[in-house]
Amino acid sequence: MKYIYLDQNWWISLEKGWYDGKGELYELVSKINDGIDKGDLAVVLSLVNVLEARKIKNKERREKLLKFMVDFSRGNVIRPFNDWVTETEVLNVVLKKLCQKDINIKTKVIGKGISLLVGAEPKIVGNIPEEKKKEMIEKVNSFETMKLILASKERLGEEAIKEAERFEEVRKKERTIKDKKIQYKVVMGRFLHDFIFPKLILIYLRLGLPKEFLVGEFKNERDWINFFQQFPASYSYFSLVDRRDRDLSKKIEDNDFYDLFGFTMGVSYCDIFFGEKRFVSLAKQAKLDKLYNTIITSSLKEFKKAIS
Repeated sequence: MKYIYLDQNWWISLEKGWYDGKGELYELVSKINDGIDKGDLAVVLSLVNVLEARKIKNKERREKLLKFMVDFSRGNVIRPFNDWVTETEVLNVVLKKLCQKDINIKTKVIGKGISLLVGAEPKIVGNIPEEKKKEMIEKVNSFETMKLILASKERLGEEAIKEAERFEEVRKKERTIKDKKIQYKVVMGRFLHDFIFPKLILIYLRLGLPKEFLVGEFKNERDWINFFQQFPASYSYFSLVDRRDRDLSKKIEDNDFYDLFGFTMGVSYCDIFFGEKRFVSLAKQAKLDKLYNTIITSSLKEFKKAIS
């Protein structure tokens, strides 16, 4: 089975083509639907996709797009990039080093239900029989519940990242270093220090590992990069931010965060990523397609070939 992640511009284009009832994009949607019915393909829906669709002010237009997204995905969703993803990726590296069975993260980040879409685990509290709790959780995560919630008037996740100015200030400070190699080391070191090491330390404490475990083996920058690349989503996010931030002439915009979070999970855990040119270019510059064996493209021709 090939899992497909669609950037928002392609969701919109495919939806229009489908409702036109003819043409190249209509035929493409029909072909993907055939692949889905045969069990060869699956299109995943992300919280990023939903948040961007919810920004459409025209109610009819918004609801039409959301209906298409839910129907086309068949309720298949991908977990958003969050602490759980990073923590699990770090834990996996430790488990592999200990020669223990690791976690199949892909089966945990792609699945069905509104809970996975928002990156939460549903829990039913109270003195209720386990069988009834299971039935209630299945109801929460049902296809019908997803359609109902996404069609509601509530705007999911309106907090969707309003910190572009703060990120802009941080970027300017980091990118003042003229030597590009030193600049890269500083940026990567800060990211590892802020996002990876705290989670690594907690795992060390939980498993009773010495502080030298893993980290003590590293001799040079290449060792650190190889280590970092073992965390698909975390490294993808870092690489995209790093390459975007090198161009100081282009200001960070709110929508960049949608692209970053969408690309991060799509590139890391899907087989095919169909996105917009700018971030596709950044992902390929960082060689994320080769690292994680993902077809990353903004070309309709290449996408058609990928799903064949």
